[in-house]
Amino acid sequence: MRRLCALLSAVLVMIPLVPGTAQADDSVAYERVAYAKPTTMVESPDDPVGSVRATLALGTVAAGTSLNLSSELVVGDGRADGAPSRVAVGHKITCQEVGGTTLADGQIWSGQNLLANQQNQKLVVRMLFTPATTGNYECLLRAYLNSGLVPGRETARLVSGFVAVIDSPAGPVAQSFGPSSNTHIALDVPGLQLHPVDYQPLPGATSFLAITDVYVTSCYSGGGDACGAGSYPASGTARVRFRTVATPSSTAPGCTVQASPFTTTAVTHSVHHRRILGQLTVTQPAAGCGTWRITAFAEDADGTLPFVIHGIHHGVTYARPPSSAPSSTPGEVAEEPPAIRRRGPDD
Repeated sequence: MRRLCALLSAVLVMIPLVPGTAQADDSVAYERVAYAKPTTMVESPDDPVGSVRATLALGTVAAGTSLNLSSELVVGDGRADGAPSRVAVGHKITCQEVGGTTLADGQIWSGQNLLANQQNQKLVVRMLFTPATTGNYECLLRAYLNSGLVPGRETARLVSGFVAVIDSPAGPVAQSFGPSSNTHIALDVPGLQLHPVDYQPLPGATSFLAITDVYVTSCYSGGGDACGAGSYPASGTARVRFRTVATPSSTAPGCTVQASPFTTTAVTHSVHHRRILGQLTVTQPAAGCGTWRITAFAEDADGTLPFVIHGIHHGVTYARPPSSAPSSTPGEVAEEPPAIRRRGPDD
């Protein structure tokens, strides 16, 4: 296994395990974890990057070494001027050389509107961090309130949070943070394959892990921001039918299109943003199936609002050898709907 050249322990702030707490999963063999201190977050118009809540020291990381990162937050009790209110929570992992600035390929963004009186809402982000040059690195957990959603001084409770290194994958990885533009999904139209990554497993490998996490915004009223200006229903719910798809380039026996079971996620106009986590364990014969293309598949599922799948910094697709990450449902052989096309060798 490729390992870090030098291991420095993260400074940990331990928190008690209580219901609804973001606690590192005991079933996962994290290499290291840094915890956030519980606090009351306050909107900060002058800090669009987001307040740092925990710092995970990585030490010296060799160029090309990949680290699988994960972060969770538990948030609640949104208020404006002390009264229960809807607020917008932001959640990021950002990585950098110690004393430096955030790397373009070392960050993932997410968030969700916290509704009035909601408590203990869990937010999750994950990614691979693979620095291009050897250096002394750190990854930061950022949790904050986006300013100006409602009038008044906005606050929310950060109940708990952590950022962790799951492991350093023992083999090749591939990752994409999506395109520079967002993808609009209209009502009652065929679904789309999104955020592709091509992956070549190790020779002899019989399985690998595919991740397709997307960030969704429902479009309502006058639109704006990710949705673009337009005329949308004043209220309603986007319903996102979603799954992870893996398509092999080879047609050899045992090389079949595989997909996770469909899930449907509701994104109301009030919640407005949701993160959908896609995961699939892909299997293949020991002889291999050539190159695999990993994609997220999304379509409208009889919702009343169209929606947007965000691109770079918000979405992430990656593939890697199996790990001690939480187990996924093994890939099922997928019938090939019109949106899934088997790739030829020239694709």
